[in-house]
Amino acid sequence: MTISVLSLATAYVFLLSLVLLAILKSEIGHGSKLVLIALSLGFYLWHYNALQQYPGWPADDSLPARFELISSYSVEPDLKNNEEGAIYIWIRDLDASRTVPRSYRLAYQKSLHRKVDDTLRKQREGERFVGSPVAGGTGARTSIEFEAVRRDTETHKSSIQ
Repeated sequence: MTISVLSLATAYVFLLSLVLLAILKSEIGHGSKLVLIALSLGFYLWHYNALQQYPGWPADDSLPARFELISSYSVEPDLKNNEEGAIYIWIRDLDASRTVPRSYRLAYQKSLHRKVDDTLRKQREGERFVGSPVAGGTGARTSIEFEAVRRDTETHKSSIQ
């Protein structure tokens, strides 16, 4: 967890504490107090989860239907310390109107690690690929297929635009 997330969460807890104190000291009915307290705590949890989805932090959301792989970073599982591995990919959604890349976190799988590394190596050699999640991938166990895209040799543009 980053310092910025902790700072925002701490600031929000402070403000939430002030609101809860005001609710408890008010003269409204006990039922209304309980409802307001439950809503405040629920809103805090929603706020904390929303912070995790800001661009720049890896999303655990499902991958877009078609994307261009920009880069990746893989962390292999460490069984000695009971740490799960992860594959972080930086992609550009080809079907979205915004072209800003987004980072995604995928559960570590050796086959996916090899596939992503091979695709990046081939891209450095000049080939272009469009990625898409494989149907039937469940939750964090997403698999990806990469399809080579023909490059127009006259204009040196790929056909993934």
